[in-house]
Amino acid sequence: MNSLAATEIAHLKHLTAELADPTDLDAAIHTTRTGIKQLRAFLRLARQSIGTSTYRIENGALGHTARLLAPARDAYVLIETAGELGAADRILAELNEDHTRAIDALEAGPRIEAVHRLESAIDRWRLLEWHGPDSLSIGVGLVRTYGRGLADLETVRAAPVAMAFHGWRRRVKYLRYQLEALDAPTMFLGPYTLLGDDLGFEHDQTVLLGICELHTNDETFSSLAHRSLERREELRASAINRGALLFDQEPDSFRRTVEEMIGLH
Repeated sequence: MNSLAATEIAHLKHLTAELADPTDLDAAIHTTRTGIKQLRAFLRLARQSIGTSTYRIENGALGHTARLLAPARDAYVLIETAGELGAADRILAELNEDHTRAIDALEAGPRIEAVHRLESAIDRWRLLEWHGPDSLSIGVGLVRTYGRGLADLETVRAAPVAMAFHGWRRRVKYLRYQLEALDAPTMFLGPYTLLGDDLGFEHDQTVLLGICELHTNDETFSSLAHRSLERREELRASAINRGALLFDQEPDSFRRTVEEMIGLH
């Protein structure tokens, strides 16, 4: 049995139990969505071993499960993001009402559907347990993820718009979680974690700005939008600077660096 695969199956079981009987639903949603990103990063390492068809099925299934939880998670993050910017009580009250509605909608069916989808994934993944990823598959996965992250950075530099940052954020997160799965040293992993955090916070500001745009005639929202826009620009500049340092080599060179670091042959 491949130890990486066994670890990820155990992770999948933990997420299922967490979401099925949550003591704190917002925390369970966050844990599950983060865990799904980690599992999808793992699948990118295993793709060469399990085959492209199986990869696409499992990656798509996990992505669909995460989307079931997205509205409730976004509603919660909006409250945190607006609060950090000193939003007026009236705005926070409105965002709290939106969050309550999102949780009610989730409990009307999507949460249980997500649990069932995770349970089905466990059954399928047991059949994949003996098939990798092997060292070749891991190397191919690292090259693909790093290479696309490098390309996405160039896209962001050429056109620094929300969609470009969104695509780059996803790629950086996958790379970070791949390095975590491979037990990369903290000193090597840390900068990728910080870059992913910058891009995650940038996304939160973009979502908040979208809400503010629905209230263009409200001065209170306009003031919040101004502060959010300033914060987003700071995060974008920080992310591009970090990215220039981290995506500074060819994908094959990055792969060799990681393989040597973790003793993968």
